[in-house]
Amino acid sequence: MKSNRSGFTLVELLVVITIIGILMGLLIPAVNAARETARRNQCSTQLKNLALAAIQHENAKGQLPGYLQKYGYYSASADPSDPTSTAPAAHVKLGTWTVALFPWLDAQPTYEHWTEDRYPIVDGAGGEFDATSGAAGAGFHQLAAPNLAIMQCPSNPNSDSENARNSYIANNGMVPYEAGTGGPTAAEISASMERANGAFNQKYSENTDSVPTGPKVRLDDFKDGQGNTMLFSENVQALPWNRAGFINATSITPTSPATEVGYPTASRYTQGMVWHYADPDSASTGMASVWNQMGTGSAIVPSAVANKYKINGGKEDGVSEDIFVLRMESSNAAQLARPSSAHTDGVNAGMADGGTRFIASNIDYRVYQALLTLRGKASDVPWPEFILDDDAY
Repeated sequence: MKSNRSGFTLVELLVVITIIGILMGLLIPAVNAARETARRNQCSTQLKNLALAAIQHENAKGQLPGYLQKYGYYSASADPSDPTSTAPAAHVKLGTWTVALFPWLDAQPTYEHWTEDRYPIVDGAGGEFDATSGAAGAGFHQLAAPNLAIMQCPSNPNSDSENARNSYIANNGMVPYEAGTGGPTAAEISASMERANGAFNQKYSENTDSVPTGPKVRLDDFKDGQGNTMLFSENVQALPWNRAGFINATSITPTSPATEVGYPTASRYTQGMVWHYADPDSASTGMASVWNQMGTGSAIVPSAVANKYKINGGKEDGVSEDIFVLRMESSNAAQLARPSSAHTDGVNAGMADGGTRFIASNIDYRVYQALLTLRGKASDVPWPEFILDDDAY
């Protein structure tokens, strides 16, 4: 007489386990892909909001903000936001383009902390708040450097800073072309900030280094089309939004009797994207007669396009470098001031018409330059006759 089986055989169990394993192998990548798509879409929405905020700023102020601006001067009075602290030294409230957009990004309290002179952006001793440190700079007030969701791409794995975390960068135009050595001259810096070359420029006119300021840039200046010009993108190497260049609290504290401070040399790059006077055909003899003369009367041969200049660029001289390991420093800031992201095969960008685009990593460098210049033919790109094709990106 046969007895009824009360369970599975070993073979049946192995079959079931194998099927579950196969299903998990299929489902987990699909779930992860769906999550990354959601994160990428959220990042795109945040860049759209940044672009719309810049448009509203232009409508209200008559120009786009600068990548470097003075937002006020704190004169060493008592700090109403931290009354138990010792009042910090008098300082210039020097900040980035991000602060100017906060009224349109639901960050009015942070904007007021920067723009009302009764509040310091430098931390006082012995108060409720600890001073910032690390990537956010040493000695800044925590209330002047909060973490804001709008400034953080959810896919960005870099979280080195405890304060003012930032994933986003603005179109800061051209790296100054240097005809000589020893750094760019005032004239070369000024030329790099011509309207045709980019959207955001230097606005700190009182700097003690006499670095020139750029012209007012309005949306009417986007002659190549607002939908074809980037205002913002993302960069996993971007510095915290509160720190212009590599300044610390001491950098914005003038030495008496002065009331102003110097220009932070790298401020164009730490929260910005730029283009270099470089071209993929720099070695072509056939192009020798058509290179930009930049007012000199002679064609200026561009440099080759370095890998770090490109979108998601993270290698040089054939040596691979993980872009999530690279860190922006004063020595490489100009090279790493380009879009990069944790998204697959490209980056999100907020355009000057308020829309967004996903820009592929492998676009030609001329296309990248065209996406940053406001009027290519009037700009200082190596080949001004290049015309952007929408299918190129």
